[in-house]
Amino acid sequence: MLSDRLALAFPVFVVLLLTALSFWLEAVVQKASPPDTVRRHDPDFIVDNFVARQTGADGLVLHTLRARRMTHYLDDDSSHLEEPRLAHFTTKGLEVTARSDNARLSSDGATIELTGNVRLTRAPVANQSELVLLTESLVVTPDRHFARTDQPVVIRNATSRTDAVGLEFDYNTRQLELLRDVRTTWQSPSARR
Repeated sequence: MLSDRLALAFPVFVVLLLTALSFWLEAVVQKASPPDTVRRHDPDFIVDNFVARQTGADGLVLHTLRARRMTHYLDDDSSHLEEPRLAHFTTKGLEVTARSDNARLSSDGATIELTGNVRLTRAPVANQSELVLLTESLVVTPDRHFARTDQPVVIRNATSRTDAVGLEFDYNTRQLELLRDVRTTWQSPSARR
């Protein structure tokens, strides 16, 4: 009778042992593999000598973005640019250019954050001389013809140098607003030679 009970208990014992072993193996595997929420920030593609152009309804180029290298990251859908050059065109021709050491292009392409040795140049217009803006960080929204920064800036033209912290520049209307700590030095064009 005892041997009959042991014969009946043995398969139940084996099933319980296998069940416990499978739970233990699953727990070990779960600890060893990283969770799906951990994403790696690896590029999914790289483009050398990158060029992108946006045209208007009439087919004319509105702006061109060039870079020595563009690296796209899938995890956050961002694009990083090395030595970017942005040129904005109007019906009157080239008006505003911007360049920097690096840039980050938003996932929808609407904004470009230029960083490191940023230089924005507005070509001479009518009776206004060339305008050069220098800063370390500048966010440009090409479709809105708008640039802004909260960093220190230097603005130069033929007759003045202005130092400030922060600016908003609508380069379509040529309105420039300096945010704080503004200091301007005026100089005659003959004194600059």
